[in-house]
This record gives sequence, C-alpha cells and structure tokens, in this order.
Amino acid sequence: MKLEEATAFTARCFQGEPASCTLACPFRLDIRAFLQQIARGRWAAAYKTFRNAVVFPGIVSILCDRPCTAHCQRTQLNDEPIDLGLLEAACLRYTKKRQPEVYAIKPKEQVIAVVGAGVAGLSCALMLAQKSYQVKVFEKERDWGGVLRTHPRFEEMDREIALQFSVYDVDFRFGTEIKSLAELEEFDAVYVATGAGGEDFGLLESWQPKQFTTAVPKVFMGGTLVGATLMEGIAQGKGVANLIEAFVQTGRAELPVQEKESCAHYLKHEGAVSVPRVVPSSPEGYTEEEARQEAQRCLHCDCAACMNACEMLKRYRKVPHKIAQEVYNDANAQPPFFTCAITRQSYSCNICGYCKSVCPEEVDLGGLFQLSRVSRVQAGTAPPAFHDFWLREMEFAATEGAFASAPRGRTTCTYAFFPGCQLGASNPAHVVKAYEFLAGAYDAGLILNCCGAPAYWAGDDGRLQAHIEKIRQVWREMGEPTLVFACATCQLVFSLFLPEINRVSLYELLARREEPVPAAAWAEAAVFDPCAARDHDGMQSAVRGIASKAGISLRELEERNRCCGYGGHIRAANPSLYNEIAQNRAAASDRPYIVYCANCREVFASRGKACAHVLDLVFGLQPEGKIPTLLEKRENSLLVKKELLKTKWGLDFEPETHPWDGLKLVISEEIQQKMEENLISAAELKEAIWRAEDAGDKFYDPGDGMCLCSLVKPVVTYWVQYREAAPGTYEVFAAYSHRIRFSEGE
Repeated sequence: MKLEEATAFTARCFQGEPASCTLACPFRLDIRAFLQQIARGRWAAAYKTFRNAVVFPGIVSILCDRPCTAHCQRTQLNDEPIDLGLLEAACLRYTKKRQPEVYAIKPKEQVIAVVGAGVAGLSCALMLAQKSYQVKVFEKERDWGGVLRTHPRFEEMDREIALQFSVYDVDFRFGTEIKSLAELEEFDAVYVATGAGGEDFGLLESWQPKQFTTAVPKVFMGGTLVGATLMEGIAQGKGVANLIEAFVQTGRAELPVQEKESCAHYLKHEGAVSVPRVVPSSPEGYTEEEARQEAQRCLHCDCAACMNACEMLKRYRKVPHKIAQEVYNDANAQPPFFTCAITRQSYSCNICGYCKSVCPEEVDLGGLFQLSRVSRVQAGTAPPAFHDFWLREMEFAATEGAFASAPRGRTTCTYAFFPGCQLGASNPAHVVKAYEFLAGAYDAGLILNCCGAPAYWAGDDGRLQAHIEKIRQVWREMGEPTLVFACATCQLVFSLFLPEINRVSLYELLARREEPVPAAAWAEAAVFDPCAARDHDGMQSAVRGIASKAGISLRELEERNRCCGYGGHIRAANPSLYNEIAQNRAAASDRPYIVYCANCREVFASRGKACAHVLDLVFGLQPEGKIPTLLEKRENSLLVKKELLKTKWGLDFEPETHPWDGLKLVISEEIQQKMEENLISAAELKEAIWRAEDAGDKFYDPGDGMCLCSLVKPVVTYWVQYREAAPGTYEVFAAYSHRIRFSEGE
C-alpha cells in the first residue's frame, strides 16, 4: 500500500486545522489554545502561546485591529464575538513573569544584517537572535520603533521591545544609514525593512511576495516598505527569519509549508447555547474571573462530527489523519521489527457509512478501514479468527443452502427474488410467504445464496470477487432479471459489485399493491432503518407506507440509519463495543421497533427490545421473540430450500447428513447463551463429541464421568466438557474456543 492510498480517504478532513479566527489572524495565533488556557486560569501558558505567535505581545495587544473577530463563530449564534482585545490585555496584566525564555542553542557563525529598526525589522532580528545567529541592526534614527515613536503609548511599546531583547545579544547600530548594499557585502544575509517610502536599493520591483526575496539572492525585503500593515510586518519578520535560516544553511530560500488561508470551514455547533459577552466591571479591563468567563465563551471550533457520532471512534480517540497514517504503517509493518498499531480498531468498524454521512466533507473512514482489511488479507497478516465463522456460514449458504431457478417450466424470468442468507435463517416463513407473493404477482424466479457481505467485511477480495462472478453467471443464465431484495445489505453489496443488475426492494413492490393488507403489531412504533438502507429512499418510504397502511402511528428516530452493531462483523473482534452499540440503538426510542433487516431484529431481540420485522405485519405473522440458535439458523435455511423446491418446482431435496447429526445434546440456557455470544454452534459440539467417542480421543474423569474433548478446525479449536446422560444423549457443561494450535502428542 502507498501512503497516498490511505491519506486519499482523509485528504478533505479539516479536523485539527486552525480555526476560522486563527486563519484570519496574520500571526496564526492558536486562539483556541490561548482561550482555553485563560479559561483555566493558566496565565503563564496563555502568555507563552501569545508571545510565541506575535513576537511583541505588548505592542500587538495595543495595535492589532483583530480581523479574527469578524470570523468568530460565536456570531453564528447571534452572539458578539469573543473580546480578544480585552483578553490579551488581561493576559499581559495577570502573567507574573514575562521575562523571555533563553534556550541553550549553540551560537551560529553566520552574521545577518537587518536594515531598519521598525517593528518588521525588530521582529526578524529577535527571531534570528533566538536561533543564536549573530545579528546587526542598522537604523538611521537614534532609537528603535520606526513609526511607533509618534504613538501616544510608545512608552509602553518601548518597554516591550526592551523586554523582549533583554536576554539576547543583538548589535544595534543606531544613527547609521545604509546607502548602498555594498556596505553589507560581508553579511551572510540581509533583511531590508526600512518602512513605507524607505530605501529599497533599487530592489523593490524585483521583490517576490511569497519568498520575500529580491534580485540579489541574499537580500530579503518586507514590512511597510512592501505595503504591509504594521501587524503584517511583525508576522513577516518572523517568517523571513525562518527563510533566512533556510537560505544560510542550504543556499536556497525554501518556502515553508503553507497553511490553508481560507476561513470557509464554519461548523453547525448543534447544541451550543447563546452566551452574551462579558462586560468588564472596571475601566481597566477584565478581572481574572471575568477574563476566564469570557474565554469560556469560545466554542473551540474544530470539526469532531465523526468522533462525536461514532462509538468506535470515541473509544479509540484517534483522529482521521492519524488513522490514515496508521493504516498505511500497519500495511507495511514487518513483525517483529515493526508491530501493527490499529488492527483491533480496523476490525471494530461497522463499515456502516454513518461517519461519512455526518461529515461536512463526506470523509469515508469506513472505506479506509475496509482498505486496511483488504490490504491485511493480501499481505497475509489478517487475523482469520475475526471472520472465520461468518466466512464458513457464507460458504454454507453458497453451497448446500444455494438454489437458483426461473419459475417452474421456464429458463428465464423478468424478476427473481434474492432474499439473502439471513432472512430465512431467522424466520423461514418470511422467505416462503414473500416468494409466494412474488411468484403470484410477478412470476418471479428465485436465487437462494449469500450476497458476499462476509467476504466483503473480512476484506477477502479474492473470495468476494469469485463469489460475485458465480452470482453474475447465474443471473445471466436466468435471463438477467431484475432482482428483488428483502435485505438492504444485499442490495448495497450488489450496487457496489454488480451494478449492471437492476434492483428493487421487496417492500417497494409490496407497498404498490392493495394486497396483502398488513396487520398492526402495535398502535405506536418507530421504524429502525438499517445502515445499509441509507441511500435507498424508496425502500425506507415503502416500509413506512406499509406501517401506515397497518394503522400504526410512527415516530421518527432522532438519528436514522445507525448501525445496530451487526455491520462489519465486529462481534468477534470487539464484543464489548458490539454490545455497547447494540444497547445504544435499542435505547434510541421507548417505542417498539419495526425493522426490515433480519440482523437488526436479532440484535434487538437479544436486548429484550420489542420489535417486529415488517414482513410480520405484511403476512400477519406473530413477531418472533426467540432468536434461533446458530444450528437452528442453518436448519431454517435448509428448510426454506426444501419447502420451496417441493412446492414450487416439484423437486425433492434432502440436506447432507453427518454421523453426528443424531446425537442429542442437553444444554442449559446459560451455556447456550454463551455459545451464541462466542459463535459456537451446537453442530461443532456434536461433531467434537462424536469423534471423541468414536476414537476414544478425550480426557476422561472416572470419578464423575466427565469428559473433555476438542475439535480442531482450520482456524478455530473448539472444546467441550460433557457427560453421557443416556445412549446418544450428552449433557454439556462447558464449551469454548480459541486460536491456539497444537500437534498430536503435545
């Protein structure tokens, strides 16, 4: 993977970028940090932030016209902007020690000349002195300050300049006028800042505004001489110092990385309340407490829409740009020298698209995590146990559970029903009755299969493409019918990988017809839209139409198309996050849910949330409260296939049998629940016990008759503790699984 592949997903993200007020500031003062420090009463820290940005805080606090206030996002709430002027003054007043800091930097050999001791020249000289360069300042007047000397508050400004230079050894040559650059031949670089209308040595026309360079390579120019304001001149002096350092070290005046200049990112600030500006109680300005209160009005404008919306992003607290960097790093990690840093998070994403939907720039972090999964599979570093169970279920649905045909006696059809693998597994009646409707109303064919979502979510692109190609071939053999979907995830996967197939939801077809008439499960309910249906307005509207036709009063959820927790198959990678998400979605409304995703129904039923599949309403079925076990789901899928083949095609179908099928297991409700949570099917336990009893390969305790055996699968090893209760009947006392591999004899 190339870095650009990962960062392309987050390129538009502006999280962490300067706020609109900072972008308007000529000094790029981090106003968020400055105000946060004041709000906490950390005056020394606030002063350091202020001084490092503006060079001469005692001058800037007096002269700055504060363009930042025009971009303060408080005004979006019809409030007055933050009073930066009074807060800057308060910062100077309440900071106890303003003595400049001195850093132990080895003195440099290069000598820099600064022509002009106005604020632009002084700013550059001070910044170079801080970097331990030898600096000489030439000023034709008898003192520093330039045009500031006529200001009524120059005495304060004079003290500020003296304070900032007090710890640095700068050679000031007052009363010295430079008339020719030849006088400065001995210097390694020269900064000309002689003020408006001052001497430009014939170089003004050659001045380059981006690099501040002139036709003479070592001569730089800035300040009011080139049309800058006083504040811009101070900021330029600071920037030119960096350019001069680059020049004397490399011979080139390299332009620093440019920050974005636009102030266009204005946030919605949902939930923010109006707070009036704090009016000072004294003509001298804010008290400490008043300053803190005014600073607390700052909205700390920074986009965190995805972080605030997603439980997973909240948990890991990594910003999008960091995620992109770590996805790239992990893709190129070579253990044991480099370890992966974002594996668990990559497999904790529901790939639901909600972060993209709330992002003002539509940054797709789900797509980035999907890229991470694909790259890991390709590199052979994917943790197989995270998705092994669902990939085996997909294989079952695509083989033993699969069937495809046009209506009886025909080879092609206009419509074909694709119910997906989970609808029939959850409730066979949903598929059987839905197909009876479609066969009668639309003469539809049938395709029983998995859409490939398990391979997609696992990042197994090779397996997914092979599966998709088989479906494409079946579809073509059936005459390229329009496929009717009951599952939003199936419809989404087909839109991504089989876009040539015409698609329509079952619910849209049901909503268009007078029959069947839906029945009301409750008088009031809320529709829970699955995340995969986010871009399927027709599907969402149809479900609401069916519920309304049943006479149910609907209340919309505040947040629609949130993942129930099932998406991305995160359950094995992060069970606690899965449970958190599922519980949050179940608690989103006190009304029962009408769902149209079998997975959503299962998640909510497991949380005790009253819910009904919309097909329960359509076909007058009693909403199922019990969730089928993993074994029962497979049996349900085969039951659907067997019944439809017999009733619609006159074909007999008998599922594959195994010698352990006839075993009877006695499993307590508590153990069964743990098995379901850990994705352990009773089928694995039956096979493990049968093989152990057949071969005698088990641990046996003659004291209580307890046995312990294992079943080694390609990825997971299953263990079961059991005891024979009767011939062919075994009571299970414990069941668990792990990824540890062991060889015979160990």
